[in-house]
Amino acid sequence: MIKGRTVIKRDIVNFPRGEVKIGSIPADTEITASENIRQWLHLVEGGWVNAGAKQQYIQWDYATDSVEPEPEAEDPAPAAPVLIKGITIIKRDIVDAPYSEVKIGRLPAGIEITANENSRQWLHLVEGGWVNAGAKQQYIQWEYVPASTTPDPVEDGPLPSLASRITDIKRKGRIATLLVDWQNPKWHFEPRQINLKGAYPHTVTFNAVPNNRKGPRVPLKPPVLEHLERLNGARIAKRILQPQAGWINRPTTPPSCERLTWAGNHVVVREVLEEEWVKFANVYAMSCHEKDLEGTFFDKDMRLVIHKFNASTWNRNMIKLAGGEDCYTPFITAPNVNDGAMWIRLDYLELWPRLPFALSDGTEIVEYELHGFEICGLRADGSSVLLREPGGFKTNWSIASPEVPY
Repeated sequence: MIKGRTVIKRDIVNFPRGEVKIGSIPADTEITASENIRQWLHLVEGGWVNAGAKQQYIQWDYATDSVEPEPEAEDPAPAAPVLIKGITIIKRDIVDAPYSEVKIGRLPAGIEITANENSRQWLHLVEGGWVNAGAKQQYIQWEYVPASTTPDPVEDGPLPSLASRITDIKRKGRIATLLVDWQNPKWHFEPRQINLKGAYPHTVTFNAVPNNRKGPRVPLKPPVLEHLERLNGARIAKRILQPQAGWINRPTTPPSCERLTWAGNHVVVREVLEEEWVKFANVYAMSCHEKDLEGTFFDKDMRLVIHKFNASTWNRNMIKLAGGEDCYTPFITAPNVNDGAMWIRLDYLELWPRLPFALSDGTEIVEYELHGFEICGLRADGSSVLLREPGGFKTNWSIASPEVPY
């Protein structure tokens, strides 16, 4: 846990470096957080707050997790032999004994765990060490299962199988960055012609089959439209939904959008096929019929399906839509059309390395982590590292695509 006190009033946003304000904290207020990502603290009540590079906004320190008292002296254990199985909601430290501060390892978010003992929500992992699940299972959701149940073997990669389909695709697929106009052969490596007063969004279109046909439009269902407003606020969401603004070129009843997203964002390539000597990539997108969109970045990896809206000026500078507004759109598909396949020419993408790969310091990256529009790498020991910084990459490979502007 992270304990601290605000020095000045601070805004709470929806994710690290996010600009969607969801609350505020007064000055001289105690805070409790569960995770620190480069001085961005994830509050246990939800939302992220910036503590400043030198803790000039919030002075904080790591503290031993407190456990709320349980009504029973001990959790009742079933009479029959059992194991405890669960999944981490956020990253959790592994210590040598309950309430200890001696860290011996770390569990990433979204990882299945198996334990053989529960002492007031301190779980004893079968691989060794103890981890705090939280008084209300807010860190690890778990349940008792028959002792004969054992974890499934992992066939590829050094990490256990992950819980959600999205995260599993992220682990097995390849991360790719969508090329911008002046990199994309579709536009002859030149930006589209625009005038000095406006800027076209850097749209990237997808097809329902591996060819150049776009396929049917994607319906915008009420849960997706509500999600759009939660991401942006009502005022900006209304501007995104205007025809000719970029996401919706032609109004329909009910509303729908083309199969598109914005250049510079990341996608996950699931498979590659060759049709008439042209290679096409099938990438992951969220179902437009999805109703459960209330999850966090930890219990549902929404980072893969939220993209930032980009545009280009006449001199190739990247700008934000609508006079400097930050805009975010869900990356969606229609599952009733070719099982929701979203195809794009492979040469419209720039692929990141296959897993695992080594950094310049010799450590091995075994998993990708997406934080907003940054790509981090997960080491075998559970620690993470930002793979691309303003100064460049932490290894001898690189990509030419520019970063999504903040």
